[in-house]
Amino acid sequence: MTRSKAIRTITATLALGVIVAACGSSSAPATKGQGQDQGGDSEFGIVEAEVVKRVDAVEALIGKCMTQAGFEYFPVDYATARKAMDSNSKPSGRSPDQFRKEFGYGITTLFAGVSTQPTVGLGTRNLRVRDALSAADRLAWERKLFGGGPNVTFVVGLDSEDLSQTGGCTRSAVQKAFSAGELGAAFVNYQNAEAARVDQDPRVIAAYRDWATCMRKAGYSYNGPDDIDADLATRLDAITAGEDPTALSATAKAALPRLQGEELAIAAADHGCDVKFVADIKAKVQQQLLGPAAGQ
Repeated sequence: MTRSKAIRTITATLALGVIVAACGSSSAPATKGQGQDQGGDSEFGIVEAEVVKRVDAVEALIGKCMTQAGFEYFPVDYATARKAMDSNSKPSGRSPDQFRKEFGYGITTLFAGVSTQPTVGLGTRNLRVRDALSAADRLAWERKLFGGGPNVTFVVGLDSEDLSQTGGCTRSAVQKAFSAGELGAAFVNYQNAEAARVDQDPRVIAAYRDWATCMRKAGYSYNGPDDIDADLATRLDAITAGEDPTALSATAKAALPRLQGEELAIAAADHGCDVKFVADIKAKVQQQLLGPAAGQ
């Protein structure tokens, strides 16, 4: 299952007005597990040193594009970009364990205006530039940087390994720094196909059957982790009906904390069952199918 990347992206996108950095030199998507640092989960399967080069190159291109359009922009350095991406993985400095204990999966718990979204990446100087602009000029600045569509920032695209929705100067910069395969949906589909290979292995299927039995003993009837996400999202929608957290009815305001509490309990049970029945087996299968670095 690929929940970790998805939740990291959801959490990052909740933070408004974010931006960060990017990458450089064109290259084809690397096979997962090849070209990665042994200790890490490098973006697009490339080694960290290459990520540094790409961040520097794309930020320089973004800066040039913004300057040519008459806007002030300071290229973001790699340290700021990496800090932003790490912040997405561990919001507000929390470790994955801390985040799970406080917010579960972040599906219902971050809905109610929790002020724990990470502060990502523009860098102090760019934040000053942006915040000093009038409302109209700020909109124009952001539109030039991100494009006219949804504000998909580079840090979110790089961290989630999906740059297909970037726009503006960010898009023109990454087009010069990434291959067509990395920019489009092909890489995301490739990642999903690899995850499916692992999940369809008989050993992993058996492990998730044991996981499901473990979850039922804890009081939760799910066949797999994706069922949890879908269930919580559906139940949240039933309570909120898409309304803003500040505009909920009295009934919804009473029901939401109960659902949030259940999310925390489910997340705790899920983690325990995963550690006991799934994690080790899945890591071994990943290493065998995708390469020695994939299960790390």
